[in-house]
Amino acid sequence: MNAVSKATKKTVTIPACRNHEGIYSVDVEIDWICPVCGQPRGEIRKGFSYDGSLRLPVDTWENPCGHIDKYADVRREAQKNNKEEHNEAN
Repeated sequence: MNAVSKATKKTVTIPACRNHEGIYSVDVEIDWICPVCGQPRGEIRKGFSYDGSLRLPVDTWENPCGHIDKYADVRREAQKNNKEEHNEAN
């Protein structure tokens, strides 16, 4: 297990890809700390991601530290965490 305890992880719904066509979402589990400064991420709220005129219901949050989490970065973070957990299990 990494340095962040399981208790500090949260599952959020985000666009599965940049061009989500209003239908492609994914639930990912990420450490609930800002990857830039290590402070806690903000409160989860419901919102929308837009692909042209198509909108997708997603989770949003605003980090109190001011650092912005882009969905592409969150997808990469979740993928990295999955690989690390898989390696630890083997």
